[in-house]
Amino acid sequence: MSKYKILFKLSGSIAAYKSAYLISKLVQNDCEVQTVASEGALHFIGKATLEGLTGKQVITDTFADGEMMSHINLVKWADLTILAPASANTINKFAAGIGDNVLTSLFLAHDWSTPYLIAPAMNTWMYQHPATAESLKKLQEWGVEILPTDEGYLACGDMGKGKLLNPDDIYQIIKEKLIANELKAEDKLKVLITAGGTREKIDNIRYISNLSTGKTSSVIAQHFIDKGHDLTYLHSIDAKLPDGSYKKVEYSDFNDLNEKIKKQLKDEKYDALIHQAAISDFSLDSVQADEKTIYVPLKEKLNSDVQNLTFNLRPNFKIIDRIKKYAGDETLTVISFKFTDTESREKQVEQVNSLLKKSNSDFVVHNDFSDRGKENSQSNFGIFNDDGKIVSVKSAKELAEELEILIINKKK
Repeated sequence: MSKYKILFKLSGSIAAYKSAYLISKLVQNDCEVQTVASEGALHFIGKATLEGLTGKQVITDTFADGEMMSHINLVKWADLTILAPASANTINKFAAGIGDNVLTSLFLAHDWSTPYLIAPAMNTWMYQHPATAESLKKLQEWGVEILPTDEGYLACGDMGKGKLLNPDDIYQIIKEKLIANELKAEDKLKVLITAGGTREKIDNIRYISNLSTGKTSSVIAQHFIDKGHDLTYLHSIDAKLPDGSYKKVEYSDFNDLNEKIKKQLKDEKYDALIHQAAISDFSLDSVQADEKTIYVPLKEKLNSDVQNLTFNLRPNFKIIDRIKKYAGDETLTVISFKFTDTESREKQVEQVNSLLKKSNSDFVVHNDFSDRGKENSQSNFGIFNDDGKIVSVKSAKELAEELEILIINKKK
């Protein structure tokens, strides 16, 4: 990494010793690190260790001689701030707006144009306590990036969540956040991603759906969030969600998804739509229960004593074919997905080309059922345009990186 300035805070937790490794790795990768420690933190890690690693004096007292304005000057200085380890006490103080020590005062003075990361480390019961959970939720809503915890054997002897996330993983997150924060204004994108699968209700309990989980969409969305783009995530009820700050919109069935896409494209000007939602080709029209025709969705549970049951379906139009009309904007980059289930490469390409032509998509991402792995994870993607296949990637993360490049280049 280049010469980034990291404000590294430590609160009272036995996991503070792991922070020494992380600080060392940041310094080795050309970062300038200034540590700030609470009194509790210094019971677990010494000043000499922190000063030896950073070459800078540890800040511990808001009112120390020569440090009266440090809480203001430091937040102006830092490219990124991280609290690791973050104790339950400090997290709850942050959420309550208390400024009774150097850590909490610095938080109240934080410049929200730069990233703020919190890496919790505590006993499982403290981590899962309603007060801590509510505080973490509030801080995330304010714009703080809450890192997950690892799960395993804790210092107190318990097993469970609350372990400080692996320092190498924290380093990678810091690196990505710093790069994302440098995103040029002209390269910042406003992106709408659809995810998950539609549910066509039979009654309040039963529905017809598909095997889409939203996992690939979530990975793609996470990339755009981490890179600092403005993201709206239009997702089904049970689709996997990314982490971080973004706009969430939930849909249920075909009609609901169609109306919400239409509204988003009417109300907002997007640079791109990545349309990956798995949409029902048919919606339920009615149910023939024995000799009785019942129109759906039923208000009451369908009687299981019925001997003969027939579902009558009606075909749905292709939402993707109407996207540019809904947007009324020819500059919108439309990326659609074609999921095939055939070993014939010729048939796969034929289906992709048909989608490109009918939908007026700028790019089509192709993947096949044969590349679906455990837990419905997908791999091996091809990106097509009118010239044919232009990119092949193995993972959803690589796919996200390529899509970002394509959208930015088209915008230029």
